Amino acid sequence: MPSANQGERMKIRCSEVRRELANYMEDDVDAELRSRIERHFRECDGCNALYDSIRKVIRLVGSEEIIELPAGFSRRLYERLATMPS
Repeated sequence: MPSANQGERMKIRCSEVRRELANYMEDDVDAELRSRIERHFRECDGCNALYDSIRKVIRLVGSEEIIELPAGFSRRLYERLATMPS
């Protein structure tokens, strides 16, 4: 059974997860780091949501389906962006 101290060593900060996210997604991390990141995803809603969002974007970009935007969408988007505070 792992000690409490060992559990603390297994923890990883959000900044570390974000830094290693691309490597994790490309399966370019060792088993220990993979385990630490996966544990973090189970405990951190924010990082889990980020990971899930990136996976979905990659799936969409990689898909061959073309998304048709409604007429005037780009104009409305640029107008809205122009009115947002910097």
